[in-house]
Amino acid sequence: MLYDKPATTIDDQIRLMTERGMSGDETLMRRWLETVGYYRLSAYWLPFELPAGNGQTRTKSFQPGTRFETIVDIYVFDRKLRLLVMEAIERIEIALRSRWTNRLTRAHGSHAHLDAGAFQSGYDHINLLSSLANRARDSNEVFVEHYRQKYAEPFMPPLWVVPELMTFGELSRWFALTKDVKVKSAVAKDLDMPSREVLEGTLQLLSYIRNICAHHGRLWNRQTVKRLPNIKRFSDDLVVVETRTEQGIQAQPANFIYNALVVLVHMLRRQSPATSFAQRVADLAAFRLPEQLRTMGFPADWANRPCWSCQMN
Repeated sequence: MLYDKPATTIDDQIRLMTERGMSGDETLMRRWLETVGYYRLSAYWLPFELPAGNGQTRTKSFQPGTRFETIVDIYVFDRKLRLLVMEAIERIEIALRSRWTNRLTRAHGSHAHLDAGAFQSGYDHINLLSSLANRARDSNEVFVEHYRQKYAEPFMPPLWVVPELMTFGELSRWFALTKDVKVKSAVAKDLDMPSREVLEGTLQLLSYIRNICAHHGRLWNRQTVKRLPNIKRFSDDLVVVETRTEQGIQAQPANFIYNALVVLVHMLRRQSPATSFAQRVADLAAFRLPEQLRTMGFPADWANRPCWSCQMN
C-alpha cells in the first residue's frame, strides 16, 4: 500500500480538529501546532477520542466537551514529570558508576574492565570494550587527553574514569556482565535493592525510561515495555497485577510509570535521605484528575502509601 497522505497547513489542522469535536482558543491552537506539532500532540488527545467500534482502530472523533486547553495542560504536566524523572535517573546512574567502580577496582584492580576473566560473557565483553575503546580514542575530554599524554599503558584510562564515556544502558550491561557476585551484591545493597538480579532488572527499566526522557518522549498514559521486578520490600507502595507468563498466571508489578516512580523514591532515599523527589512528584500529581493519574498506574490511595505519605505529612 502506497502512503499518499499530503502535508497539511496549520489552518487545515485546526479545521480538522474542530470538525472532529475539539474546541478551544484558535490562537492557542495555532501557537502549539506551530511550535510542538500536530503529530506529537495527537498522542495526548488519543484517550479523549470516542471509543472505536468493531473493525475500527480509531474513530478520530472527540468526546463531547474535549478542549484543546486540556491537552496542553496534560502536555505541560508530562514535560515537568519527565524533567523530574530524568533528574532522578541521572542521580541513580552516577551513584551506580561510583559504587560499581569503587568496589570492582578494589577487588580486581584499576583496569578490571580490560580483564575478560572478570566478566561473564567473552563476546559481550569484547563488544562493550571495543565500543568503549573507540569512544576513548575519539574523545577530546580533558581527563582522557591527560591520560594519553601521561601514560602509554594500558591503552585505556582506569575504570573509575571510563564510565564517564558510557551511556546508562552500557553501564547497566557492564554491571550485568560482572562476574564477581560479591561486588554485585554489595552494589545492590548500596542502591537499596534486595539482590543483584533485582538491581539488574531495575536498571533495565530505568535505562529504558531514561531513553524515553532523553528523546522527549511521553511518560503519561504509557505502558512500559520493560517491567519492574517484584520487590517484596516495596510491596506496600507498588501496584501489582496478575499477568500471564510462560509459567502461568503470576503476580508482577504493573508496567506503568507509577511503579518506576516508587522505585526511584526508594533508591534516591538510600543515597540522600533528605531528597525532595517524592514531595515534588506528589506536588505535581496532586493537581491531576483521578482519571489522568490512573493512566499512569497511580492507585486511588497512592497519596496514603508509605513512600508518599511520609514525605507529605
